[in-house]
Order: sequence, then C-alpha cells, then structure tokens
Amino acid sequence: MARDFKFGLRGVNETYSNVDSYKELNSSTSPNFITTARVKKIILDDSDPKLFNEYGGWNGIGTIFWTPTDENIDKNGELKFDPSTFAKPFFPNIKYYPLLNEIVYILQLPTNNILNGDSTSNGWYYLPPLNIWNSQLHNALPETDNTSNDISQIGDYTSSLAGGQVRRPIDNSTEIELGSTFIEANSINVHPLLPYEGDIIYEGRFGNSIRLGSTVKNSFIKNKWSSTGVNGDPITIIRNGQANYKNIDSWVPVTEDINNDQSDIWLTSTQKLPITPASNLTDSYAKSKAPEDPREYSKNQIVLNSGRLTFNAKDDAIILGAKKTIHLTADESVNIDANKYIALTAPKIYLGSSQGIDGVDIQSVVLGEELNYLLGDIAAFLGTLNIAFSSATDSMGVPIASLTAIACDAQTLSQDILQQINSKSLLSKQVKTSK
Repeated sequence: MARDFKFGLRGVNETYSNVDSYKELNSSTSPNFITTARVKKIILDDSDPKLFNEYGGWNGIGTIFWTPTDENIDKNGELKFDPSTFAKPFFPNIKYYPLLNEIVYILQLPTNNILNGDSTSNGWYYLPPLNIWNSQLHNALPETDNTSNDISQIGDYTSSLAGGQVRRPIDNSTEIELGSTFIEANSINVHPLLPYEGDIIYEGRFGNSIRLGSTVKNSFIKNKWSSTGVNGDPITIIRNGQANYKNIDSWVPVTEDINNDQSDIWLTSTQKLPITPASNLTDSYAKSKAPEDPREYSKNQIVLNSGRLTFNAKDDAIILGAKKTIHLTADESVNIDANKYIALTAPKIYLGSSQGIDGVDIQSVVLGEELNYLLGDIAAFLGTLNIAFSSATDSMGVPIASLTAIACDAQTLSQDILQQINSKSLLSKQVKTSK
C-alpha cells in the first residue's frame, strides 16, 4: 500500500493545483503549507541557554522563530511570536542565515520524527531571504504598523516607476532591527558589485565577494581587466573589503579595484591588471632580463594584493619555484634569518651589486682559508728574511744599515700577519663560499 505524504514539494504542487488564488493558499491549514514569514529571532550561539538547549544545542544553529508577514503588531508596537513557531534551514551545507526582519519562504517537509513511526511528521524549513530591496547588505522589511518604523518619517525610501518602494539609506542608520551585532551604519557604504553578462557573483554583506567572470569588451560600463584578450576569457576575483567610494551613493554598483580594495586574489587567463607595484627596483637584473612589468603581463597568473602577506608553513617548507626567475624587491630591505645556515648555490653569486665589469667594478670574493695559508708562508719567509738581513755584514764585517732597517720592518710585518692568522679575524664566521 502506497503512502500518501501530504507534505514537501509534492504537497506544495497539489496545493497549487487545488486553489484558485494566493490568498486561499496563504490561508491554508493543510500540512503542505508554504508561505512567507518574518524572522524575529535566530539561534546562532548559546547566549540564550534555555532556547539553545531546547532546540537541539549546537545542532539547532540557524533555527529561526517567525511570524506571518501579515501578522498585526500589538498596541505597544511589539510583534509577539510563539516560540514554538520555528523553522530550520533548508540547505545543510550553505550557511546563509537571515537577519532579523528579513522575509523568508517557509514550507513543510519531513522531520526526523518519522523514525518514531510517524510517517506524516512534518516541520518548517526556510529558504534564503527574499530579495526585497535587491541589496547584498540586507533585505529586511519594516513593519509598517509599527510607528517607530513609519516609512513616512524617514527618507530611506522612494517610489520607482515600477510602482514599488526603493530603499535608499542616506542617514547612515536604519529604523529596522537587524540583530545584536549587525549594524547597518557600519556597512552603509558597502556597494554591490556590477554584474556583466554571464557572471556568477557571490556577495557577502561586508564588502567581501567572489566573482566568476570573464573579459568583457565594449561593455557599457568599463572594468579594469578587459583591455586584453577576447570576450569569454575567464577570470576569478576574490575580494575582502572594498575601496572607499566617497562620491558614489552606496546603492550604486562598482567593480573590483585591485589597488584600493583591502585584500584581493585575482586568477587570470589573458587579462592585464593595472596593479601598482609596492617596489619598482630591478637593479639586481643588470646581468639578466628582469620579469615583465606586472602592469603589462597578460598571460595566466595569480595575483595576491593586500596590506601585508604572510606565508607560514607550520609543519614543513615553503617552496618557491619559477621557470625563469624569482624577484624579491622592497623599498627598505630584504632580510633572511635562519637558526642553522643560509645556503646559496649558483654558478655565479653577486653580493652588493651586479652592475659593472667583472674584474674591474665587480671583483671576486677571496677564499679565506686559502689566503690564510698563503699569508702564513709569507710571514715565515719574512721571519727568515729578518734573520738573514739583521746578520748581514759588508766585507769589513760591519752590519749593513739598509738591510738592518729592512730586517726590522720584515720582523714587524711577519708578527702582524701571524697575529691576524692566529686570531682568524680575517675569516667570516657567517659567509662561506666554495672553491
């Protein structure tokens, strides 16, 4: 015997086919009910222990408490709601929870009570907020019956040619309760992203976004990545924190700005990006060809741009590899520290500068130990020379004054060289090189 489930999408379909108007559907009391609801409370943490524990603890995260959108407000201007009127998120893997006073679709679907033998058990589930204002910031709807939210008293709404209200917040505040930490005034200047044909865009409420887009030539509004390539060349832009657009109304869309947005990751294919390098130094490439200017490169690349970049391999290594060259440049310094040693291996290593002629402007590093051996031989020879010259006499047996003076100098120089050799002060304890 087949079960006749009176909930879920099948039930919704049956309801639509058996009613003559939306009003009749909205007044239905059958278990296949679908309607709109206003969010009045949401569980996001355990700050309300009683409610938190009653609705499943951490498994109840995202549960909303709601009232019908046509519910009247009491004489004190407060909208009362029944704590038993709750709904859970429809999607298990997408956390897109509404703010207070946003409008959601709710519908009845099976619950886990079917495990207790109740095959018709159903409960409320909600879909993401309705796009009332076409805003990524929030889409809360004011309660027009509440005098504190009387839209005639504020200048945040204007009429559109389509006959509806358009929200234009201009006073850096909102008369709608949105929650305990989400404050519209803190995000009032966050602009939506301008879409182009074929784009898929994910936008947060705080100026963070992901654009799965492409090169768009000859578009009505230009962007900063379509000067090269052809229409359809893919680009992915991940942005966290947008630029400050002081002279543009907050509801006017913008495009990503690689130089002024706070943090960006750009994954390109053929696009040329107008990035401003933090340092333009290329002096180390006097003996080789420097990489192409970042502003001129138009092949596939990944660009990370922010106030600071930190790469931290907590368990193993950071590996930087390049087919041609790795360029480290900074306006102040490039510093390398290590607890054991720093190894540089190459057929030629230039320290200080690579500019000029080898052997003239640029000279070779001395092999320290080899030089010490040579200086030791010289010191020994000078010691022998001192003995020979200091005892030399003419045919009359008289010491030769000129040789005696040289002998004295030879002795002094020999002792100075031996002192340097024995102290090893000429040998660097940090910098080593090979023969």
